[in-house]
Amino acid sequence: MDDCNLDKLSLKPGKLDKKFDKNVTEYNTVLTSEIEKVAIDALTSDSGASYRVLGGDEKKQVTLPEGCVTDIKVEVTAEDGKTMKFYVIHAKRLSAQDASLSSLKLDRGILLPEFSSDNLSYSVLLACNVSVLNITTTVPDIKSTITINNEKPDIPVPLNIGLTIINIEITSVDGSNKQTYTLEVARKQVPRFVKLSDPKEALTYECPISLNPFYQPITIKDSDPKRTFTGPLINELTKISKYDPINGRPLPPEWRIQDYNVDKKLSSVNVVIPCIDGSFSESVKFTEIGGLLEKCNISPKVENLQDKFKATTVTLNHTIQSRKWEKNLQQIYHENDVNELVKTGKEELEKYFDALPKPGLYRQFEEGESPLDYLETAIQNYATAVKNKPKDPSLHLQLGLLLEEKYYVEDMHGLKAETYDALPTANTEAKEGSKLEEALAICQLRGVDSTAPVSLKLKAIDEEYHHLLDSGQSHRADQVMGIYAWFSKKMSQEGMAAQKVTDEESPLGQAYLKYLDALSLDETKSLYNFHVGRLLVLQGDYKEAIKRLEVTINWNPQHQMARFYLGLALALQHGGPGSRSNEAISYLSEAMETLLTENSKLAMTDDEPILRRELLCENLLRSNNVILLRGIIQLGQLLLSNQNTSTISAEHVFYTASLLASQVLPTLSRGDLYKQIEWILLDSHSNLLELYTKSPNATETLIVLHCERLSGLIFHCTIPQNGPLQELQENTCQKLVKIQPCNSHALYLLGTAQMARYENSSAGEAADRLLANAKSSFKASIALEGQPKSGDVPELVKEQGWWQKKLKEEEERKKAEEAKKASEKKPGPATRGGATGRGALAARGRGAPTAPRGGAAARGGTTPARGGATTRGGAAVARGGATKPAAGAKSASPATKTNVKPAGSKGHVCEAKPSATDSKAKASSPSTPQTPATDNKPAASGPKNTPSYLPRLGLGRAFKASNETEEAKKYYEEVIAMAPEVHDAYIESAEMLTKTEPMAAVDIFSKFPVPENPSFDDAYIFGEIVRLLMKNEKYDDPRLTTNLIAYGRVLGLAALEKNVKILEEKFKSEILKNVYAGVNHKSVDDPDMQQFFKFKLWI
Repeated sequence: MDDCNLDKLSLKPGKLDKKFDKNVTEYNTVLTSEIEKVAIDALTSDSGASYRVLGGDEKKQVTLPEGCVTDIKVEVTAEDGKTMKFYVIHAKRLSAQDASLSSLKLDRGILLPEFSSDNLSYSVLLACNVSVLNITTTVPDIKSTITINNEKPDIPVPLNIGLTIINIEITSVDGSNKQTYTLEVARKQVPRFVKLSDPKEALTYECPISLNPFYQPITIKDSDPKRTFTGPLINELTKISKYDPINGRPLPPEWRIQDYNVDKKLSSVNVVIPCIDGSFSESVKFTEIGGLLEKCNISPKVENLQDKFKATTVTLNHTIQSRKWEKNLQQIYHENDVNELVKTGKEELEKYFDALPKPGLYRQFEEGESPLDYLETAIQNYATAVKNKPKDPSLHLQLGLLLEEKYYVEDMHGLKAETYDALPTANTEAKEGSKLEEALAICQLRGVDSTAPVSLKLKAIDEEYHHLLDSGQSHRADQVMGIYAWFSKKMSQEGMAAQKVTDEESPLGQAYLKYLDALSLDETKSLYNFHVGRLLVLQGDYKEAIKRLEVTINWNPQHQMARFYLGLALALQHGGPGSRSNEAISYLSEAMETLLTENSKLAMTDDEPILRRELLCENLLRSNNVILLRGIIQLGQLLLSNQNTSTISAEHVFYTASLLASQVLPTLSRGDLYKQIEWILLDSHSNLLELYTKSPNATETLIVLHCERLSGLIFHCTIPQNGPLQELQENTCQKLVKIQPCNSHALYLLGTAQMARYENSSAGEAADRLLANAKSSFKASIALEGQPKSGDVPELVKEQGWWQKKLKEEEERKKAEEAKKASEKKPGPATRGGATGRGALAARGRGAPTAPRGGAAARGGTTPARGGATTRGGAAVARGGATKPAAGAKSASPATKTNVKPAGSKGHVCEAKPSATDSKAKASSPSTPQTPATDNKPAASGPKNTPSYLPRLGLGRAFKASNETEEAKKYYEEVIAMAPEVHDAYIESAEMLTKTEPMAAVDIFSKFPVPENPSFDDAYIFGEIVRLLMKNEKYDDPRLTTNLIAYGRVLGLAALEKNVKILEEKFKSEILKNVYAGVNHKSVDDPDMQQFFKFKLWI
């Protein structure tokens, strides 16, 4: 009687979204756009019951509006006439104009965000070896049209090597509407150096910073010539600086162009991968190279080291002491059980790993919840455990690892412990400050200002040391030498780590002491020997490090990183590895190949990079271990003099180092480690430049590009200016000018390098010559504008000392050649058969043939990794001969073999195949750099130098340095006319007048064109105008109000408080009203402003 269920429910046309169940009362259905009505077919369970379709006609049909959801209600009434039940069908009739997707699925990767038909933009990360992607799409109306990148939807989509944009276009049934879903596919970067088979294509698609093929290329808008960079790298370098890192020009607004077109073209070029054994992968399209990575993972052969170092002995003179800093770490007072302390320490360490930010990302943390907070607590637990169990070496080791982790994580992630200053151990900064104060006091005593360059400060400290030594004050001299060592290490390529490892107040120095404590308790443990040995390498104590690492290997021959650090110590020790060169190469190449293999495995997965859950020192085989990267540089340098066909070339090793450094740089905070990675990049560039300069097969174009790139990197790096860096810069620019003496930009770069050397020099004749040279270079650069980049050497260059020196060396070489030819023509005593006399034979067989005119440079070393100066040991230059090697520089080994082979075979870019006769002559000749092959350009035609404000800015600075104010003003005015957006011209020009003619300085600042959306850099100029007008009480100058408003809009009203107070005291209410209204983008008559002015008693 009361049964009001249905046994059946359906509709025609169409079907329900699920099988009918009498107990389920709601259903959905989707109907195509041409279906205007549906008929409901139902059957009651009880024959006495009845049903009706609400809103339906007599045929139980319901009309469906297009593009809407219609709720069709079926009312069932039981036989008793009282009991009722409703079944509802939500029927959606699609619109003929609907152009949406109902699902989007990929055969690889994870779609981000999750699919929703209303969201049109998605992204996915894929492995580097995925070259095509299959996409499955569905639409609500099967009659809608789908295309994927203008192709049928069932065709696999080919992927670029970096980024690919996939457009999924849906066209509605009636063709009136289209909608596009966008999918950005990012492939992981190929983790090995990839060599383009065509040399011209290699230059076209090589990032000027990473020296590797572009990855996710970004092009600078409107750049001419077109300037493209690897995306993540250029984004990092322009976070703060808004200048092109190579040519120094300001970047235009909205300058980034994600260049998918370059990505697409690059993906289709043929490439190979150089392998560790000197072979190459097969040549394939770049987009397919990821599929060959596994074949390139070749385990290098390493000799069995079992018992190799059993004769090595080393003594340890170390006693565990009670140290104040360690007592201060023993902060856990409520627990004495060592096991509980270790357990808590491990738990805090897990929290630390959870809190670590992703590389390259920065987070704000609540108090007590930062990674360093958890790490500090873990350190305290282990320090207390050591206190309660002092004879357990493993506890000393773990405490050391945690302390070292603290040192590096602060630097890598830009973290700072909130409680650092509160701890009794936090005297580090105070001691650092006292050392710095003492160093600056010595400098002042020697007449060197605190703002002077580092090299002048070091020179002053060195002079004081020798003065004290000569006057018999040896104890004080030792103290000064300690300050010198501290200061120089702080500014060295190894960075502060080399200095901190010997500082007991630093976590790194404390870690070293704990490793020594652990070793003193168990000298047979290879792990303890290893950690002591690797920190000895960091200290530069290579002799002791070699012994300690050999002992490590003796106890554990399979310890790979011990072999690496041993190889590095052998390479860096005084005099180099000597007879152990092949051994060092073996250890270093093994580590490099293992790193590349591990990176390849990670790159061949679709997963996001996994956040580490191990301490940095427990996994030293990682790309951000700068010591490992420095070892790769050393490997390249060793291979220059020990190359053989069974190993990778030095050239490709340097390219690999550059790739690794460029991948790491964007993931670091700009601290000490960041600067060390920059050194790796500079070393890679400078070594390659030196290699190509000495190669007879390298074109001028190649050398010029490398000179410009290295010069630009030096100018824009964050490394503090120092002697070796500036020497490298000047010599690089000289090489560039020797090849292209009529290149205006090259002369500008040379002038800038000479100015930097001048600013880094003590007053005197040498400094005056540098300044004069800088002026000449800038003037020559300006004079050549509009002229061809090829032609005769400008007179302003010829008169410079370094050029005169070059000519003198060429003349001496020419005389030597002529003398040699004369001696060869001179007849000797006749012999049987008319053979030439003994003298001539000796000259031919034993004498070395002279290098071609203008092409030989003094034999010298390659770029040393430590110190960064490529020119030590001989600055080989292409066209103009060589500069004189630095005194005491090591002599380099001969250059690598000169066999040219096609891409994909053994050999490298700068090799050339000698003729049969030449090979005999060269066999006995010394290795000297040759004149680079020319590009066969006409003598005085081709591209012309474009006008630039840069040399004028440099010349203005040079005249300012020599107190030639009028000349300086002239060139600053030219800069302002040519590039009105450049701040430096206004600031530097006005600086000359602020004391003597402050209103003239205001006039200069006021020329600056205020952009629509001023930046912080712009605000500096507004602030200077305000400062000068306020200081000189020019309150009624209309520029005061204007610039107070502009300054306040950028920095906020709080920045104006001091000026507001003065203006109130001077009763300048009208100015104040206009300023406050202007900063708030309101009228003075605005009611809110009027109310505020009344409150301030300005009206």
